[in-house]
Amino acid sequence: MPEIKQQTEALSVRDAIRYRRTIRKFKETPVTIEQLQPLLEDAVYAPNHKITEPWRFLYAVTDEAKAAFVERFIAFFQRNNPDVKEDKLNYYRDYFSKVPALLLVVLKEDENPVVRNDDFAAVSALIQNLQLLAWDQGIGMVWKSGRILYDKVFQQDMGLKENERFAAILHIGYPEEVPEEKSRQKASSLLTEIK
Repeated sequence: MPEIKQQTEALSVRDAIRYRRTIRKFKETPVTIEQLQPLLEDAVYAPNHKITEPWRFLYAVTDEAKAAFVERFIAFFQRNNPDVKEDKLNYYRDYFSKVPALLLVVLKEDENPVVRNDDFAAVSALIQNLQLLAWDQGIGMVWKSGRILYDKVFQQDMGLKENERFAAILHIGYPEEVPEEKSRQKASSLLTEIK
């Protein structure tokens, strides 16, 4: 599998886009908030109609913060899977214990569905910006979604306001291994010129 090489200069935008990989196995090395913050300072320059800036972030990097997240995650999982076996819960506890940091991306939801859609697109662009900026620094992540993002009890437990929800939960760290490239459909096969 390819490995991230020590960079002496920044990746080109094209290389960052083409060679970034989703990382699921991390080294134990933490990614501190001091390392994350400058990346977020640049990532917020995502396209954002009317500059609503509908985002904020929750970061768990200490063992205590990650443990608090995991217990809330386990509670969510048990609410939605009442017959879950302890082995499955232990799997999640073990998995999250190996993730150096978690970034929960919070999205402010506008009452207007058009603005709400624009804002979700902006947050998604911000997340991609963050992934590319992090990759340039040798930091990898996996972008997680799913039912937990919409769970009202989980949202309340994590301190979200009534008009907020999660857009993503990013698992962040230095890659233990980098997966091979997965093939993509050629864009030319999906492109139609309007005449």
